[in-house]
Amino acid sequence: MAHLYEMQNIPSVDQYVVGLTKIRSSITDLHIKAFQAHYQAPNYSATAKQIALLAGISGGHTQINLLYGKLGHRLCDQLGIKPDLRPDSTHRWWSVWSSGWQTPKGFIWKLLPPVAEAFEQLGWVETAVFASTDEVISNEILLEGGLYRIAVNAYERNPKARRQCIAAHGTTCCLCGFNFGNVYGKAAEGYIHVHHVRPLAEIKTQYGVNPIKDLRPVCPNCHAVLHMRNPAYSINEVKAMLSHSESKG
Repeated sequence: MAHLYEMQNIPSVDQYVVGLTKIRSSITDLHIKAFQAHYQAPNYSATAKQIALLAGISGGHTQINLLYGKLGHRLCDQLGIKPDLRPDSTHRWWSVWSSGWQTPKGFIWKLLPPVAEAFEQLGWVETAVFASTDEVISNEILLEGGLYRIAVNAYERNPKARRQCIAAHGTTCCLCGFNFGNVYGKAAEGYIHVHHVRPLAEIKTQYGVNPIKDLRPVCPNCHAVLHMRNPAYSINEVKAMLSHSESKG
């Protein structure tokens, strides 16, 4: 099981808001773009390289490491806290923003919940919509009846709708029953995709998505199957596929 790196003395939302406000002059447009990309990533989780790609920041993971590290150091100084030490006795300044763990695809950073909420209160997030970190990054943006699509349905990327869906339906896949936390432990706890069940063809104008009726939690595998055709398969159609597969033994 992957080792989870997480600060022991995580500040409160109010502390983040006050601290970030006090160091606002040190926060650049690049910082905001990186934070927005990280916030929009599935489950707030992405590698530094993925954040750079999603935010359109040149320099890749090196630039993101610098942005998070230096600003994290400044924020910690402002708050009067120190993150945990590495084996070489240097501080993990990035950990004031995220928890983290190593995977075969790279080191994953998961934005801390109070950080995400502080970004919301400061008005730094919610306006940008990015592609899923698991999908091909594309600059092509289509406007379909008031609905923006960037590789995936934008309603599936809406962070507030996502949170409300998970609050109502949980983080277990509604199709196959897979739960990342149960299988991989704390490092993956809470990870899940959110699927919009209403076909895009039926949406002619912008409308208020109902997170409880219109969204469902699904694992990445089932999400991929749902979108294997256009229009997407329905929840019941994929459930029928699973039932057929199980009946064959």
